[in-house]
Amino acid sequence: MKISIPPSWRNRVARYRLTATKCRDCGRTLYPPSEVCRACGSRNVEKVELINEKAKLVTWTIIYSAMDGFEDRRPVILGVLETLESKARILAPLTDVLPEELQVGLLMEPVMRRISEEGEAGLIHYGIAYRPLVKT
Repeated sequence: MKISIPPSWRNRVARYRLTATKCRDCGRTLYPPSEVCRACGSRNVEKVELINEKAKLVTWTIIYSAMDGFEDRRPVILGVLETLESKARILAPLTDVLPEELQVGLLMEPVMRRISEEGEAGLIHYGIAYRPLVKT
C-alpha cells in the first residue's frame, strides 16, 4: 500500500500563510509563489508572507450554483484583491459580507475559514478567505 501525505498538509504553507515570492530585480510580488518572475523573467526571487497585509477589492464574481455538499454555502463570492503594501494580486473567497455590500476598493483582511470536511469524522480543511476590514 502506498502512503502519501494529504495535499492539504503538503500545501499548508501557501494555504495558511499566504506565501508569495518577491522579485529582487524588478520588485514585483507574485502570488501564488513562483521560482521565476512572471514580470521580468528573473530567477532572483525571495519568499515573503502576505498574511498580515490588508488588501483592497479589485473585482468579484458571485456563484449561485453549488456542487453537491456545498449547497449551504451559496452564494459563493470570489474576489480579486490587491495587497496594500506589496501590490500582489490574490484570488480568494470572500466571507462575512453580503453581495450588495461589495464595492471596488473595499478594504479587506485575511481570515482563516473552514473550506470542507471529509465526512463526519474526517479531516477538516481550512484556508484563507477575506472579509471586510473590522475597524477597531
